[in-house]
Amino acid sequence: MDSKVDKEQFQQYLLEARTWETDKVQALTRSKRTAWIVASASGVLAFLSVLAVMALTPLKSVEPYVIRVDNSTGVVDVVQSIKDGKTNYEESINKFFVQWYVRYREGYSKDLAEEYYYNVGLMSVGAEQQRYLDYFNPKNSQSPLNIYGDYARLKIRVKSTSFIKPDVALVRYIREVERGNDKPQSTHWAATVTFKYATSPMSEKDRGINPLGFQVIEYRNDPDAVIQDATSPRSAVQPLPTPYNGVSVFPNPVPSASLTQPNTQ
Repeated sequence: MDSKVDKEQFQQYLLEARTWETDKVQALTRSKRTAWIVASASGVLAFLSVLAVMALTPLKSVEPYVIRVDNSTGVVDVVQSIKDGKTNYEESINKFFVQWYVRYREGYSKDLAEEYYYNVGLMSVGAEQQRYLDYFNPKNSQSPLNIYGDYARLKIRVKSTSFIKPDVALVRYIREVERGNDKPQSTHWAATVTFKYATSPMSEKDRGINPLGFQVIEYRNDPDAVIQDATSPRSAVQPLPTPYNGVSVFPNPVPSASLTQPNTQ
């Protein structure tokens, strides 16, 4: 009887042992499956995090720029680069035409006088054309043809261009008068230019000069008073030239010369 009981207990023991082992194996399998699921989910989450950071990268960037300081006047100017945005591209085009207009209108040399005169007429509306014609006319004693004659040259160096409004630019520049071997005489000026773009027909020649139909509606040129005061002693400040039709003029006329009016039709 005891022998039979011992055998049954032994069989029960073996059954329970096998059941325990099976449970352990199943538990281990479930643990591995759970680990793989967690690892996979972590990998997917990490991948999505990397994608999110990459997507946010364009929103946060470092853009270097150069600040230029004029040693003589202390004026600070930020040197900018052309960006890919539409606004910056249009602004760069506007600066290009505005700066060249100031160079044409304020610069002078006998060899380039006719070209500059023609370009100013081409890039101005009728009212500004007439104002410039009256100013440049050899019959005007203050015309650059009479002031600078055949030998003197007037160079324009643009310092900065900013926009008061989208169609109104402020150009700050240095005017240098060269007469032979004499030291150039420099003065600081600020031109306010109101402009637009016209779509009127142009000849092939005129289109090569002014391809976008840039037109100046109103032009004003004034001494850059801040720079003048900063660079000149109080006792040495001289009276400024009197404006003539919006364009500054100079004293001491010299013999006149003739120049034809451009045809802007």
